[in-house]
Amino acid sequence: MNESTIKSKRSLLPALAVALTLGGLHQLLFYGLLPGLSVPLFLLLLYAYFWTFGREAVRPQGPAGYLLAAAVLLLALTYALFDNPVFFVLNLLALPTLTAWHLTYMLGDRRRSWHDLRLIPDAFGHMLKQTVLHVPDVFALFRRRPQEGDAANGEGDSALRQVLYGLAFAVPLLAVVLMLLLSADGVLRTMAGEIPAWFGNLSLGDGGIRLLWALATGGFLFTYLGGFRSPKRRPPVQGPKLAEHFEPVHPVQTTDPLSKLQPLPVVTLLVALNLVYVLFVAFQFSYLFGAWQGVLPESSSYADYARSGFGELIGVTFINFGVLLLGLYATLRGEGRIRRALDGLHLLLALCSVAMLGSAFSRLLLYEEAYGYTRLRFLVHAFMIFLFAVLVLFALCIRMRRIPLGRVLVVLGVAAYLAVNYACMDRVITRLNLDRQQAAEATIDLEYLLDLSDDAVPVLIERAEPDSELDRRLREKAQSELGENVPWQSWNLSDWQAREQLNRYVN
Repeated sequence: MNESTIKSKRSLLPALAVALTLGGLHQLLFYGLLPGLSVPLFLLLLYAYFWTFGREAVRPQGPAGYLLAAAVLLLALTYALFDNPVFFVLNLLALPTLTAWHLTYMLGDRRRSWHDLRLIPDAFGHMLKQTVLHVPDVFALFRRRPQEGDAANGEGDSALRQVLYGLAFAVPLLAVVLMLLLSADGVLRTMAGEIPAWFGNLSLGDGGIRLLWALATGGFLFTYLGGFRSPKRRPPVQGPKLAEHFEPVHPVQTTDPLSKLQPLPVVTLLVALNLVYVLFVAFQFSYLFGAWQGVLPESSSYADYARSGFGELIGVTFINFGVLLLGLYATLRGEGRIRRALDGLHLLLALCSVAMLGSAFSRLLLYEEAYGYTRLRFLVHAFMIFLFAVLVLFALCIRMRRIPLGRVLVVLGVAAYLAVNYACMDRVITRLNLDRQQAAEATIDLEYLLDLSDDAVPVLIERAEPDSELDRRLREKAQSELGENVPWQSWNLSDWQAREQLNRYVN
């Protein structure tokens, strides 16, 4: 190991230690507690951390930098000084956004002006892409860098050591995944009666959650700092002549293989995760998607079963997104069989994620059959369909690495949001609830349906029977709304159609 590498590791180890300490303080200040004085206190510690360990990347602040810092601090102080519930919620988004904007202005290598709108994508790029790309930095601190004679002597990280690295990372992740899956599936716990009782009752507990909270927060802060200290991106200019004029403000890493994880530890992690997921999906297909329609835990209805496992399965799906991002963009691809194995395991993980997403989708359908359809459940359905499309995109990226994942995700997200806006959500909800009432003779919440927007009125009029409760409520609605004058500036097609149909209905 050369002298520069030793020096680099010595400078990073304190940064990791302090980041983990900050993670511990973060869970102490925020876990299970409402934000208050803890917000400005932690913000000051956060800025001290970035100033101390990212000093070489800090630009001269000037008036703009100090004003931005003052704005961030004043916004944080609102949690300690005031008790306005509206701004309490709004600032949960505004404060992290403004902080990321200021940190990117202060530490970003592109040195943009404070008013440059390109600071916004830069801030998101550091928060997401650069953070993921610097995850291997945590493991590189404990990995031996191969030297010139290692190839001949067979030294360096052996295959066994790399497998052990993968297992060391897989064990805590598997613990979280198994707890979520066992919590999600009461049938699985019932069928696994031979498993010792302590395993079925295994829980993260308050201490375990606090530990995971601290580790996740500390790891994020360390990798986020790494994105400013040594951003990993392609040089903005190409060619030998143009490159002479390119002088980066601070080092930009592009080709160092040690800046990414070795493939064998990731293969080990994927094998362990996929083994658990394949077994779980087999149980899911055995009863939820097919044969054992009557197998449920004692004293549990399908609605209770669906409600108990939906959130856990969505949580596991998001964990899988993180693992896929790590494998695709923070891991060396390897050669030959290793590359094929890595791609195959990534595809299997995406396929298992689709199956678990399908299980969660089925659970929500079961819940809706019991309790009806609402806006929230409609939006959750739409979000799950969007997640399915994202998984398909990940699968394509595994086979075709040149696909620009970030840009396609932005396009897909905008398209999905527009589709939900144009889906006439309230009309669909009303139709599905009335169909459910007709098919299963179930009760419906007329109060809820009548409180929906004017998009629902045509369906309500279409399904209303003479002298029914719905007929009476529609006539009351017409009496209260048809007398209102709507200025032309507020004209709306849905409102106009609803008024016209109500007018025809009562006359």
